[in-house]
Amino acid sequence: MTRWDQAGDENAFQYCPRVSLPSDPSQIYLGGEPVEDERRAAKHRLVREVKRVVDNAALLDVGANDVDGLTAFADGAQAFADTLERAPSLRAFGGAAVAGPADAVLAERSPVSGRSNPLAPPLHLEMTDGVTRAWALWTDAYEGPPGCLHGGFVAAAFDDVMGLAQMASGRAGFTGTLTVRMLKPTPLHQRIDYEAWLDKAEGRKIWCKATARHGDVLLGEAEILFISPRTAFWDE
Repeated sequence: MTRWDQAGDENAFQYCPRVSLPSDPSQIYLGGEPVEDERRAAKHRLVREVKRVVDNAALLDVGANDVDGLTAFADGAQAFADTLERAPSLRAFGGAAVAGPADAVLAERSPVSGRSNPLAPPLHLEMTDGVTRAWALWTDAYEGPPGCLHGGFVAAAFDDVMGLAQMASGRAGFTGTLTVRMLKPTPLHQRIDYEAWLDKAEGRKIWCKATARHGDVLLGEAEILFISPRTAFWDE
């Protein structure tokens, strides 16, 4: 394990595993995407079905379902969770982030944009000519105000899309400061489009900006400061 200086404060250290950055940092998000063979396609299908379970469980009407029915649902979920827990897991490698390129790429494991992460909406990302664009359809499990996205997920989406946008600097850093302006509520079950770009980079500091829109309506804006590690490689 080693430590890196996140914000220039010599006393502010964070521990993380040994990591090397590729020559093209955008590969952290999009590079080495695994081939959609039968096994990975089956896992992605599993993840989509788990998302349905989460959404439907979140909206179960306690008053309209009897105790026996709710207990049966819980028993079924427990049996399924127990089965998954016994299956071969990336925990054996120390987690998805260090399991190898096919699983470590953020487009596969990110809690916001990962196709193999049931927490992710997911946010669909692409980078063209240095500009990052993305879209997502947020469902009931992410609700904050009635019919609208929780503000924490508004911020998380901006953090993720700008995480890819920073790669246009040729470097990769960790979030130092994230500022979000929520201009209008983000509706659920509607396509939300994001755009992010590199604003400037100076030394280890990388600034990016982003917008979120529903159609032609501007929902929010964000700015972020990433701090790149002192070196691209952390030794034990």
